[in-house]
Amino acid sequence: MAPCCKCSAATGTEPQRTMGVESRTRTVWLLLIAVFIDLVGVALVVPNLIFRWKEVGISPAGLGLVASIYSGAQLVGRLVIGHLGDRLLGRKNVFLLSLAGAGLSYALVGIAEHVWVLVLSRILVGLVKQTMTCSSALITGLTTQDTRAQAMGRLSSASTIAFMSGQSAGGVLSSRYGRRLPCFVASALFALDFLMIALFLPRDKPAG
Repeated sequence: MAPCCKCSAATGTEPQRTMGVESRTRTVWLLLIAVFIDLVGVALVVPNLIFRWKEVGISPAGLGLVASIYSGAQLVGRLVIGHLGDRLLGRKNVFLLSLAGAGLSYALVGIAEHVWVLVLSRILVGLVKQTMTCSSALITGLTTQDTRAQAMGRLSSASTIAFMSGQSAGGVLSSRYGRRLPCFVASALFALDFLMIALFLPRDKPAG
């Protein structure tokens, strides 16, 4: 996935400039935990999507159309969310917007009884789900050249472990409780992530 448009370390870095080394380290770990929770939630839902589509009766041709709509929403979302993060809202607020949108989207996957609800969920998550790119940009701004490689390596490891864990947990939940429950668990995880970021991630100011 391409970086969140202009979500670079060069803009909106006031918290990074004023934070001490210990504060930066704590914030990096906060972001790593947030990414882990985020991707566990994603992995709970994504393998179930095809089954939820079948349950609401979508055709194979319809699946192809939805995939195209989702890709278009992602493209628009990268541009819009990137502009909002750099120029209007700041990265923290964009992060919160992404988490809120993802949580709502996955809740819609769980409650959907009609095709249009699932289509709406994919449009929504495509437009706002930019948590990985924004967290990567935040970590870049919080680290130095000496510590950045280690931090990004940890981010990659957290992502891999989270996705594997989420898929395993999603399989168990689906087999025992049905395809809807993993979606609601994922939505709850995004709510937890939202609260954690809202309370503990330092606020930044957009570039202008």
